[in-house]
Formats: sequence, C-alpha cells, structure tokens
Amino acid sequence: MKEEKIIVNGEEKVKITLDEIDEDIIRMLQEDAKTSYREIKEELGISIGTIHNRISKMEELNVIEGYTLKLNNEILGYKLTFLIRVNIDGKHTQEILEEITKKPEVCSVFHTTGEQSAALICRFKEAQDVHNFIRELNEKEHVTKTNSNMVLKEYKNSSIVIS
Repeated sequence: MKEEKIIVNGEEKVKITLDEIDEDIIRMLQEDAKTSYREIKEELGISIGTIHNRISKMEELNVIEGYTLKLNNEILGYKLTFLIRVNIDGKHTQEILEEITKKPEVCSVFHTTGEQSAALICRFKEAQDVHNFIRELNEKEHVTKTNSNMVLKEYKNSSIVIS
C-alpha cells in the first residue's frame, strides 16, 4: 500500500494506492467478512503478522471502514424493494436527506445530479407500508415530488469494487 499526499480544492488529502496483496485480502474479506487470518494465509501464502498489519493499516486509513453482514430480506419478510427518487427544494436537501436516513426501511440514500435531488433504495414488507412511506414523504415540507419504481428482480447487490 502506498500513501501519497495530494491537494484537492486547496485541501490536503491522502491518496491510497493498494498493491496486489492488499487487493487480494480485500477481495477475500468482501466475499466473507468472517474469513480468518489463517484462511487468508493459506490462500495467499503470506504470514499472519503481515495480514494483521495490512488489515490494521487499511482500517486506520479508512480503506476498510467496517464489517457488515448481508441479510436475506425475503426470509425476513421484506419482499418489496423500491427505488424512490425525490425532488427537494434545494436549500433544504441536506436537512430532508438526514431525516430520511433515520427511517428503518431506507437502505441507501444518494444525493444526485439531474432532475431529482435524491435516490433512495427502500425495503418493505407489504404494499400498505410502501403507500404509507411515500405518502409521508410527499407530505414533508420542501419535498416537491417523488417517483417510485418497484424492483422486479435483483441481479446484483454488492459494494465490491475490487475484482
């Protein structure tokens, strides 16, 4: 891993360049965050100390921001996934988006360019839950319009960018 200080908009930032070993470690952890150091050692042929040091460094530099698990939403009863685009009066966008992020059915919130101010990914158990959520959203002051699409089939759901 290589660190390089760069200036972005007058602000000093750190640019991280990963080497092949770092990418291999990340790839294994992305597939299964519970992968043990021993399993990584067996797969990559590097020492446990090296693995520990590299993972610690990537955590310290926020390359690895945390560990999570993937739930089977259908088994848990969340059969409906919706993509919801929201138009918000410009000067209130951040305030409204911060409020929306607190809703448990909201999985992802993106501030976007284009006609809509934001895009949401939401999961619901029943159609009535969707109706209630969208109604509440539309009733919010400064929300000017919503547009929603029901997901028919999910082909990929991943945050993996290192392949």
